[in-house]
Amino acid sequence: MFKIGEFSKLANVSIRALRHYDKIGLLTPEHINKETNYRNYSAQQLQTINKIQKLKEIGLSLTVIHQTPKSQQSNHT
Repeated sequence: MFKIGEFSKLANVSIRALRHYDKIGLLTPEHINKETNYRNYSAQQLQTINKIQKLKEIGLSLTVIHQTPKSQQSNHT
């Protein structure tokens, strides 16, 4: 598990973007500590964030990416 800052650096995505993705339901942390509200992400979620970034690079909006079934997101990589 990675804290949000570590995950942000590994994925080359801002912490603000990760919080936004969580808010809109695009990428929810694997675990949120109930006492501290710290967000923790798994290594598997690096694949998901990479797919999101690739879809953004080809010009898809976050709304469209969110509406894309996860199986179709996998086909774009």
